[in-house]
Amino acid sequence: MKPIRRIRDEEGIPVSPARVLRAYGERCFPMADHRDGRIFWIRPFERAVIHLEDFHVPTSLQKLRKKKPFRITTNLAFRAVVESCADRRETWICHDIEELFRQLHGLGFAHSVEAWDDRGRLVGGVYGLSVGSVFAGESMFHLESGASKLCIIALVEHLKNLGYAVLDCQQQTPHMERFGATMVSDENYSSMLSRQSPPLEWGSKSFPQY
Repeated sequence: MKPIRRIRDEEGIPVSPARVLRAYGERCFPMADHRDGRIFWIRPFERAVIHLEDFHVPTSLQKLRKKKPFRITTNLAFRAVVESCADRRETWICHDIEELFRQLHGLGFAHSVEAWDDRGRLVGGVYGLSVGSVFAGESMFHLESGASKLCIIALVEHLKNLGYAVLDCQQQTPHMERFGATMVSDENYSSMLSRQSPPLEWGSKSFPQY
């Protein structure tokens, strides 16, 4: 993986997809202050994670899922999902982070799950990065109520089928807490990253159960 010479972090150091992967393996992740900002690196003392075996679907979402309001897919609109996640007044997804994740997607490390309405409009999605047996969820968006939450449910089921163990939510939110997210220390998170990695064969498909 060749360095992307035009992408540098706030210290002027070149950032490549390989460097991003190394950083995640060292429990760091990139952020920016705004859409046109420069990349800086965060390593939290603790973070929110969902152990996939403890994932919980709230009753209200179980009812919504039975109605099958959306078509749920994976890796069919990665670029559009990242763009939609970044399209808000305040965002940490700068143009450089967006470009790096596009390249990581092309290399088979970054993935998305999408929700589509009956008119074929993208109305929700989530994307993230494979890091060992952990999937680091980066961001999500929704244009219709419940769309991003159903994407999370589909994502977790797909992760289980592929052999992942943990969904890294990074920051705790009421929504993630309802799904079963708990806070873990940096030391405990390190042990999660050391587990055997699932295969990279993620695929691009629709989920028939939705």
